[in-house]
Amino acid sequence: MKKILAACVVSIAFANPTYAVPILNPGNGHYYEYVDDLLTWDGAFAAAAASTHLGLGGYLATITSPAEQAFIAGITGDVTWLGGTDRSAEGVWEWENGPEAGSIFFGPGAPVGAFAFWSGGEPNNCCGGEDDLVFGWGGGESWNDIGTPAFPTYEVGYIVEYSEAAAVPEPASLLLLGAGLIGMSRRVLRRF
Repeated sequence: MKKILAACVVSIAFANPTYAVPILNPGNGHYYEYVDDLLTWDGAFAAAAASTHLGLGGYLATITSPAEQAFIAGITGDVTWLGGTDRSAEGVWEWENGPEAGSIFFGPGAPVGAFAFWSGGEPNNCCGGEDDLVFGWGGGESWNDIGTPAFPTYEVGYIVEYSEAAAVPEPASLLLLGAGLIGMSRRVLRRF
């Protein structure tokens, strides 16, 4: 009986495969979370803005360097929304949220050396207009324009970014929780 109860407590403490824990990128001190809920860009934008982690507000990820691109590629292999759009001016891609909000990263007005990782031939504003940015296009790690107005119901997951990382990373909190649950199970076992 003791072994079964202890195994159940440990399973509860560490098993939750449907919830992604934000992961710290030590290169820039930001946390990132892949969310596999299928949403439009507008839905993902709102959901990310409503997210919090360690007291930090979330936003759709903004990728500003090859190192950040590589880190996000390690989180998901799926097509996911990023926080970029050219809705304000066709062909002028800017970050719509986060610390980079309003910063042009591709097109007229983009600073020299601004990072972008488009798939070949993209962005192409296909089919009557594509204004939103996705990561992981074509089974790779490159970017594509899609979404409104041509594909207003296109739904994929998204990456939430949380900046100004806290001093205590999430794994330490999980270890404390697990240790507390194991200690609690010992008290319960003593009653049997």
